[in-house]
Amino acid sequence: MTELNNNNNNNSNNDNDFDRNSSINNMIILTTPTKNDINRVTLQDIEKELSSTSSVPSSAYSVFSKRQKQIIFSVIIYCGFLGPVSGNIYIPALPYLRNAFHVNTTTINSTVSVFMAVFSVAPLCWAMFSDFGGRKFLYTISLIISIIANILLAAVPANIGALFVLRIIQAIGSSSVMSMGAGTVRDIVDLRHRGKAISYFMLGPNCGPILAPIIAGLILMRGSDKWRWLFGSLTIFTFIGLLMVLLLLPETLRCIVGNGDKKWIQDPHIQRKNQNKLLYYLGRRLPVNQSPEFQELYPRPPKPSLKTYYTLLKNPRVTICSISTAIMFAIYYGFSITFSYNLQNYYHLSNLAVSASYCCPGIALLAGSISSGHISDFYRQRWLKRHPNVKSFPSERRLILQIFGLIISCCGCIGYGWSIERHKKLIIVYVFSCLCAFGMTWCSNASLTYLTETMPRQAASTVAINSFFRNIAAALSSVIIHKLTVEMGVGWCFTGLGLSALISVVGVLYLIIRYKTPSVCEK
Repeated sequence: MTELNNNNNNNSNNDNDFDRNSSINNMIILTTPTKNDINRVTLQDIEKELSSTSSVPSSAYSVFSKRQKQIIFSVIIYCGFLGPVSGNIYIPALPYLRNAFHVNTTTINSTVSVFMAVFSVAPLCWAMFSDFGGRKFLYTISLIISIIANILLAAVPANIGALFVLRIIQAIGSSSVMSMGAGTVRDIVDLRHRGKAISYFMLGPNCGPILAPIIAGLILMRGSDKWRWLFGSLTIFTFIGLLMVLLLLPETLRCIVGNGDKKWIQDPHIQRKNQNKLLYYLGRRLPVNQSPEFQELYPRPPKPSLKTYYTLLKNPRVTICSISTAIMFAIYYGFSITFSYNLQNYYHLSNLAVSASYCCPGIALLAGSISSGHISDFYRQRWLKRHPNVKSFPSERRLILQIFGLIISCCGCIGYGWSIERHKKLIIVYVFSCLCAFGMTWCSNASLTYLTETMPRQAASTVAINSFFRNIAAALSSVIIHKLTVEMGVGWCFTGLGLSALISVVGVLYLIIRYKTPSVCEK
């Protein structure tokens, strides 16, 4: 991360021009789904804006200091951890909750599916407003909602109806950071280091599935009646995140603060005077500058509406990338849900040993994310050196690396299924579980980096769509995977899941071939 912050403060003018130009080029895609929009924004308008932007003196992509960027990343990494840990800390306690709430297995498992369904839809709302109105305010509100839900889950008497309602509220509050965090990365990190930056941010979401079973195992070791402390611990974790956001996180949305340079600030007292004081201190901000120069450099995206998502979904880049990621998440969650069951039934491991076993794929998640980001940025720099006459790097070339991750995940999934089916040694199961996790996070990191590059003005919204697809796929996978393994057998079930990754390969190849040159991307 030190390398990322050092390099990012000395960005070249070429990168700044490319990011501004890419933002304007993408306006064709983002603002032309209707006849009215076509009349409003024509190709001549785009060319005029390009020429006017080029006349504005360029400045650093972001002027946040090295220390400020480290603090920002620390905050969003920690907050990114809270969403996945809220979902995964609950799963090891399902047998105890079934008895505490006096319901059957299907009913208690449905609380997981409901959480995942809401967790997939809610980011669409968070991201839509964060791309337009600011990041910090929505971070604050979402964490407050999550704290309230966790307190009630820990304190309210056992009632299955209340559990469903509160888990829905918990999912709404804890779902915001994934999309908004990716948007924050785009706000402060230029294209040259975007892959590494996304990989560092993903440390938080990837640590959630690793640490959640361990935390749950340590709490439940003290007795099945201690399940309320699962939500008590989440309250403490989330409260720490809220304090970090309020005290340490500045506003980063570029259409509000630009590149963070204080020269843009006209009069901070006017902002306080024109805004509700409570909203202001919770993080709500108006643009720091209303000058034409500022608006040219940092234009605002379209106002939040459902048409925004309809427009984005019509873009094959967003849709294909999201479907590809969804398939990978379905494979991984199918593995994750059955992992503990198979270890207990076929290898007779204790609850604590099963929780510790999740460290194996967990470490692979972290390794896949970090290595993918660094290699992606290295490949981008090497390609630009080999093509000095090309003005910009075609973002689709980052997806070439994704094919490598898809093949690894496919092999890991098939190998995991047959190693369980044939009762192979436990170390073999661990190896294939690592491959499955490594491939999934490698592909996920490549997709997020690609989406933030191709849709810079609506980075959070595109990542929210990506999260929607993958969380829906994860929810469906968690519901049907047990029945599929019973009907088909573990080996053939995971063989089918693994081969489904080939669908993603076809989609990725289409994007690479279709948008293989910058000129095609601009058209």
